[in-house]
Amino acid sequence: MTASIVLRDPGDVVASLPYQLGYHPRRSAVVITLRATRVVMTARVDLPGPDGVPTVVAAVAGPALRERPGSVLLVGYEDHVGESEPLLAALAERFGQAGTRVLDVVVVRDGRRYSLRCDRPCCPPDGIPLPLAADVPAVAELVALGRSPLPDRRSVDALVEPSGPTRAVADRLAALPAQTVRRRRAAVRAWSRVLRTPATAPPHDHHVGASDVAVAVRGLTDVPLRDGVVSWVAPGVLPRSAVDARVVRLLEGCLPRWGAMGSWGTGSPDPGGRGLVVERLIGLARAVPDDRPADAAAACTVLAQAAWHDGDGALTRAALGRALRLDPGYRLALLLDTVVGAGLRVSGVGTTAPRTPPAPESLAG
Repeated sequence: MTASIVLRDPGDVVASLPYQLGYHPRRSAVVITLRATRVVMTARVDLPGPDGVPTVVAAVAGPALRERPGSVLLVGYEDHVGESEPLLAALAERFGQAGTRVLDVVVVRDGRRYSLRCDRPCCPPDGIPLPLAADVPAVAELVALGRSPLPDRRSVDALVEPSGPTRAVADRLAALPAQTVRRRRAAVRAWSRVLRTPATAPPHDHHVGASDVAVAVRGLTDVPLRDGVVSWVAPGVLPRSAVDARVVRLLEGCLPRWGAMGSWGTGSPDPGGRGLVVERLIGLARAVPDDRPADAAAACTVLAQAAWHDGDGALTRAALGRALRLDPGYRLALLLDTVVGAGLRVSGVGTTAPRTPPAPESLAG
């Protein structure tokens, strides 16, 4: 995603954060780092108890400072007066010690925002009402990019849980033989139907049969094919040269290229379709039941890679959470979980809107 989204003031930042995070945060702190006027990284954490503040500061500030930001904006979301202030104060001190300018420390509570650093008339003690989302141009741009916040963090987790005709998919997975190189073409054809262009599958009328779901998901047990699919749906995660040449030929001959897919990180005229790409992958992950743990973990990890590439940290965590709950040893999920925890991101992929850092530059089988 390369769109430049302009945020005019802290009110715009606060109004747009739910669209960046994917849900409306509660009892949270959000760290937004900038280089000049460009947002480098956005990270959200739950408010810890007093004893947990040093640990959270270390976990958040380390990856943020590694990006060498020039300034930082801190936002706390409270249910009760003052509950975010210990963490916000500690974060502000840590960034200040590192030479990073703290632009402001903002608290959001009961539909109003308060500045903990500004006592001028522009920041009255009783706060400022949050702007309506419809009045913030940046929000309209984020909506156009497919962003729509869910009510809370648990709603994001629910997005990746099994739903729909999972029993039919499970039956077909149980009947499928083991994936082999000779079966790659069938798996790629199934992926082409999962990802077929919106022109032939309207967004709200996209049905993929249980057989295609099963064949596409089973194809992910072929590691070169799995890595090729990841690189196709999350361009820039893995360069074309690192994908098996036979897999590249299959993918380029069969899979669609809308929504930046298949660009190998070189850009696409259709980045706005990314939300629909991720929606397709959510549907795939939800179609695989928990009693097929390896298959479900593979589908969730592909979804996590695409979400991480797009800067959707909450969905990334939800998909990885289900993958590792079902298959704790799934290597690609473990690798991405490590990358997410370290705050690494793809070079050259970014936006001037707040976002979480995207995916790593390489995969391991």
